[in-house]
Amino acid sequence: MQKLILASQSPRRMEILKKFSIPFSAVPSPLKEEFTDDPPKEQVIRLSKEKIDALLKEKPELSESLILGADTCISFHHTIMGKPSDSAHAEKMLKDFSGKTHQVITGLTLYNGQTLKYTQKSELSDVTFASLSDKEIAWYLSTDEWKDVAGGYRIQGNGALLIESISGSYYNIMGLPIRLFYGMLTEQNPQFTLWNL
Repeated sequence: MQKLILASQSPRRMEILKKFSIPFSAVPSPLKEEFTDDPPKEQVIRLSKEKIDALLKEKPELSESLILGADTCISFHHTIMGKPSDSAHAEKMLKDFSGKTHQVITGLTLYNGQTLKYTQKSELSDVTFASLSDKEIAWYLSTDEWKDVAGGYRIQGNGALLIESISGSYYNIMGLPIRLFYGMLTEQNPQFTLWNL
């Protein structure tokens, strides 16, 4: 079986692949992400492919590999919410999310260097925050989980205490909708089955 190349250094994506015993190597893409005014879904799909193309340009020796590019964003009122620049920015994000629903969207591109085929799909999950008090927000900011993460929270950590409900894939919110990805693997090659990983 071709070994998977993950064009990312995301600890959460690596954690998910390891959890499901999918063999892979992480080779981060050199792409510098740039957002546009396009709809968030279109942007994450575009960026997931651009990550692969940038990696292949930098490392042509990977041209026959199976490569996964992924990009996840948080969309709030159809606007992409990036990573907070400081605690005040994170506080504003959490107050905006309080008592409301936002979307987490992941775009996936799977490239098979042996067939030259690209498969692209996306997943959307709704995340509804509880109505947060100022004390709850201050406590969460004190955990430092808001640092270096889109939207200023981590669902797999203390951020779970802020969330009232989710609709859709939990793993999508972590950055890799695993069932969608598995379907892409089997679409590319039927030999990729749960019992043959």
